[in-house]
Amino acid sequence: MTAPDSRPTPGMLARALKTVGRLTSSETRSGKVFAKAEQGLTQVAARLAESPTFLRLSGGLMRRGFSLQIRRTSVMEKTLHSLRVPTASEVEVLRDQLRRMGDQVEALGSQLEHVVELLERQEQQSAPTPNAPSAPRRRRTSAAR
Repeated sequence: MTAPDSRPTPGMLARALKTVGRLTSSETRSGKVFAKAEQGLTQVAARLAESPTFLRLSGGLMRRGFSLQIRRTSVMEKTLHSLRVPTASEVEVLRDQLRRMGDQVEALGSQLEHVVELLERQEQQSAPTPNAPSAPRRRRTSAAR
């Protein structure tokens, strides 16, 4: 039994886009309500963005959240170290080092291939060709026999 395809068909996507367009159109009642809501939310967001109290409050909440995250990470790393298990950051550092080492090995392999090609060319150039005339042989004279 095969699972049904969860991707929308092109017809479904077109219908969905038409429905969204109809709902947000300035000519329909829902579109007019949407436009007014959007204007109101934009004004509220602009006021909040300029409010020193909101900015101070949101900055404090963010600071607390970040420091809590740092403390949690520190406790987790200490626990993992006590169990002699590498932390995620250490694994990431090792992964980066391994990737760099793999890149270096690949570059070294390419360089070795190039050196081998150059050596083969040198050998071919220095080796005598079989069709080339060799040095003339001396004939034996009757005295040398």
